[in-house]
Amino acid sequence: MNSKKILFSLFISFLGLAVLTAQDHESRYKYFDVTNYSFSIQLNDSTDIIYGEAQLSISFIQKKDTLILDLASIKSSGKGMVITEISDKNGPVAFQHKSDKIYIPTTSINSEGNTILSIKYHGIPADGLIISKNKFGDRTFFGDNWPNRTHNWLPCIDHPSDKSKLKFTVTAPSHYQVISNGLCTGESINAGYLTSIWETAVPLPTKLMVIGVANFAKQNLALVSRIPVSTWVYPQNETQGFIDYSAAIKPLVYFSNLIAPFPFNKLANVQSTTLYGGMENASCIFYAENSVNGKGRTERLMAHEIAHQWFGDALSENDWYHIWLSEGFATYLTGMYIEQTYGRAAFIKHINAERQEVFDFEKLHLGPIIDTSLTISAELLSPNTYQKASWVLHMLRKELGDTLFNKCLQTFYFNFQYKNADTDDFKVVVEKLSGRDFGKFFEQWLYKSGHPVLDISWTFQEHSLVLKLKQTQKNTIYQFPLELKVINKNSVSTLIKVDITSPEESFTLNYNNNPIEIIADPGNWMLMEALITQQ
Repeated sequence: MNSKKILFSLFISFLGLAVLTAQDHESRYKYFDVTNYSFSIQLNDSTDIIYGEAQLSISFIQKKDTLILDLASIKSSGKGMVITEISDKNGPVAFQHKSDKIYIPTTSINSEGNTILSIKYHGIPADGLIISKNKFGDRTFFGDNWPNRTHNWLPCIDHPSDKSKLKFTVTAPSHYQVISNGLCTGESINAGYLTSIWETAVPLPTKLMVIGVANFAKQNLALVSRIPVSTWVYPQNETQGFIDYSAAIKPLVYFSNLIAPFPFNKLANVQSTTLYGGMENASCIFYAENSVNGKGRTERLMAHEIAHQWFGDALSENDWYHIWLSEGFATYLTGMYIEQTYGRAAFIKHINAERQEVFDFEKLHLGPIIDTSLTISAELLSPNTYQKASWVLHMLRKELGDTLFNKCLQTFYFNFQYKNADTDDFKVVVEKLSGRDFGKFFEQWLYKSGHPVLDISWTFQEHSLVLKLKQTQKNTIYQFPLELKVINKNSVSTLIKVDITSPEESFTLNYNNNPIEIIADPGNWMLMEALITQQ
């Protein structure tokens, strides 16, 4: 979600618009699991009313008096959904629809094992499915679900912990084209209407379940390890769009080699018109419409969104507060792609710019990456969960070395492919593969706020280099290894390492040459600030 969330201006504008409502997801997934969604959606050009029928395949795990699903109720604006009928194989079932929830007594359905519920409904989406005009004035329909906005147009469990297989059957006027998750398994035109069917082979969280309906120009770009890669852009900027979105190939190849084979059966890169910009929808990435300009500057954006196909889509966070497993991973993987493609100097420039974003953000809001005090969804989308989380992975890479770090990424992914994970799951992988305790590392960098700010002074006398270090930040006291580059009068440098464990400490080191300068963290591996003075 790079284009949607990284820009701080978007972060601020989103604060008052999207509230993270209580999901009570834990009490639900302990009792039942939606294993398949089949959505039939009818669209038209006369009104913004959609007509839907959803079939939910539900597996009951334990007995519960009430089955609770998410679907927007009618608002004072008149927007929202009206349910006309809910039924199972035995006919209509009782339900209540209020406060954006569907309540179904389990006594009215077969809740002993598996059941299929059919929900017929209609209404004007207040959100989630964005029906609007693009920058060229053409009518478009795009799913824009993140984080819990899916229930504005689809009955579901609107939480990332619920992953299910998916089928969309979309009927729209035949002058449109349809793109969605998975593969197209059938299309037909009848009486001026196109019916397009899309199905996934693997489960997805509801935040990624989307359709895009617009007038598109399509380019079949390439086959990458048998994965078809395509571009879908508005015809008015077809030439520019085909140029810009061709940047998808190199990061796709890089991540497929670094992590694992691409996890879905196609990759469509789609120009879209939504509220907040791009979204890494599985196999069907939506980019903000202004990402197309013909200047070929989409490479980093596309690398970020494509990295999400592994981390965020195939492997999804178990709860919103662990979103760094999606955004932090995609952000750092983008940096690794830059390093692989353009060299170490470009990578260092890139991550140092990210570090400054972290420092600037902390002046406005001082909080941890995993911040369970936040209740508004947009507050989870900040330089903490993007750039700072990326730096946590960068520091972990230094601790592990490249080979072991890459193995941790791969193992974590394979262990939770098409499943959900939280931070402890990743820590378990790191500790098992490294044979080391990373409890302090994860605790201080992910659950504490701020970063180390060091006041370092040094003196040299009779072959002894004396260092005095003081942590001056006001909150967390950090423990970490620090590398120092000591340069002597002959411009010869020596790399030394000290372990920082306390608020204040000193180190006396044997050193035979007269030092003239000391540089902290010369390799750019630590999220820290340091002021160094000679006494």
